[in-house]
Amino acid sequence: MVKILIANATIVTLSKKHDLIINGGYVFISDGVIKAVGSGEVPEELQYPELLISGRGRLVIPGVSSGYTKVTTYPLRHVLPFLTKERVYEYLSTLSRSDVYYSAVLAFTDMLYRGVTSSMVSDIYLDDIARAANDVGIPVVLASPINIGLRDYDPYHELKLIMQRWHGRVENIYGGVTVYGDLKEVDLDEFQDVKVFVVGANDLERLKELDRSKIVVVDPPKEPPEGLDVIRTYNTLSMWRPFQGFGVGDNITYDIFDMLRFLLRSGHSSLDLLFSATSSTSTMIGLDSMNCIEEGKKANIIIYNFSEPPAWPLIPSVEAITNAVVGGQLRVESVIVGDNVLVDGGEVLSVGSDLIKKATARLEGMIRSFIK
Repeated sequence: MVKILIANATIVTLSKKHDLIINGGYVFISDGVIKAVGSGEVPEELQYPELLISGRGRLVIPGVSSGYTKVTTYPLRHVLPFLTKERVYEYLSTLSRSDVYYSAVLAFTDMLYRGVTSSMVSDIYLDDIARAANDVGIPVVLASPINIGLRDYDPYHELKLIMQRWHGRVENIYGGVTVYGDLKEVDLDEFQDVKVFVVGANDLERLKELDRSKIVVVDPPKEPPEGLDVIRTYNTLSMWRPFQGFGVGDNITYDIFDMLRFLLRSGHSSLDLLFSATSSTSTMIGLDSMNCIEEGKKANIIIYNFSEPPAWPLIPSVEAITNAVVGGQLRVESVIVGDNVLVDGGEVLSVGSDLIKKATARLEGMIRSFIK
């Protein structure tokens, strides 16, 4: 049982049980769960952790979540806008399960550097993406693309693997389903035990008949019926409204904060944007057990160093702090998920350099051959 104490920090809780901003505060984590949050002197019984993190000059916030993510196309992200759907499918058809594992490792590592600490992934070979997520340490919901239409790929088999091997058996890895386009192609009633992500569909009226707590709509081209959870990627970002979630999709950058900065410049509230990227998105995809900083929640924490530029100065007001986080292009100093420190000193600890080198070496030749 690992005990972690973050002391004397400024904390953005996004919790209804605590003040929004706690100055000179502490967070105590035991066995991956937040046991105490407060301000001032740390209670004596909490003063002897295995890991003590000084929060002086540091800002602690909940981790950011991506509500819709592709990892197999991560190696193509710099050229993806110029590729047709047919070419992308051609690329996917050449991937082995090992290729997908290494692509996922690289994508998840990139996301951690940017403070994206949890994700919904809709992709092929989800069993191998689950292995990558487990190795990197990032919580995921893995939604099998039921009507992807990729030749020789069986999404139902992949869903079965996720549900039998991972969902409810391995901590922080869950199954789900993605439906693309025409809802008439799929019987949604057969997926009542998992989250269903509906991507790019026009006819959303049918969803009124289903349990809306299980449905998430991704990039609807028009405003969906009231009460449905909505995730926006870059494709429909200009349609975003407060409390809708965010997803990086397979954009050139796997950075949620890039999306937030665009909307901040468009006049949206930095607090609304931060709340939506953290609490709203993680709750929508089914990770509400880690959607804020309060007792009983799983630890899911980003730490920024405000003692020097680019983050400095740390002004103790809601507007100043949320503007800095959303608009400041800050460097992530530390990430804690559960009882694991995944990032420390700006370096990802859960993935060694040897694995990164192996992944890039394996994929680089294939990419060059594909895009020549």
